[in-house]
Amino acid sequence: MSTLAVIARREIRLALRNRSALIAALIFAVWFPVMSALGIAASAGEDATAVAGGIAAITLPVGAFMGYLFCADAFLREKRDGSIETLLCTPVSLRRLWEGKAVGVAVPAYLMTLASAAVTIAVVYTLSSAPIAGEPLLILHLAVVVPVWIAAAAGLIGAAQLALGMRENQILGFVFIFGFIFLIVVLQGVTPGGGLSVTTEGIFAAAGLALLALARFIAGKVTKERIVRTIP
Repeated sequence: MSTLAVIARREIRLALRNRSALIAALIFAVWFPVMSALGIAASAGEDATAVAGGIAAITLPVGAFMGYLFCADAFLREKRDGSIETLLCTPVSLRRLWEGKAVGVAVPAYLMTLASAAVTIAVVYTLSSAPIAGEPLLILHLAVVVPVWIAAAAGLIGAAQLALGMRENQILGFVFIFGFIFLIVVLQGVTPGGGLSVTTEGIFAAAGLALLALARFIAGKVTKERIVRTIP
């Protein structure tokens, strides 16, 4: 088994044991889509395309927020308990460590986002009876675009958490998550035609991949000495 897979599996296992993060994620995964579904059903009626577009519009912010929730434990845990120095002495590169942790964060965050999308679809279908489950672009959105953005959010926040001190991370986490949501809203506003379309999905996929590449670049610039200096 590769080093990346070992790190990712460990982070997934720890994430699933983190009750506080799971409870917060579950509450958000139910409360937010229910509130959003009421607005989607009221505005879109029985137009399946419009309903699918509304669901797609809220899944990216949900995914980014889920990534933020699970990042706090994965990338800061060793700094809080003082084991980061031991971890840095292992023969694992920082980039591979970052990659494994980012994957370990992205998997539970993606599963929670899918659960949130399922709740939204169920509520909207109950209210409007629009046949949205089989919309091809919505399936593409959930299967490709959403996980890319979750990975990008987890990667960027994680790289910052490795490089910065605990105090800076308390502020920067909120800056990142609101920055992601703002970027999503802006892209949704400027894409031709808006809503759910091949063009829109292509733009979001490209933007997500660019953010993921940026996260990997930043993570590659972080040094062990930099991390040690941020230990409280």
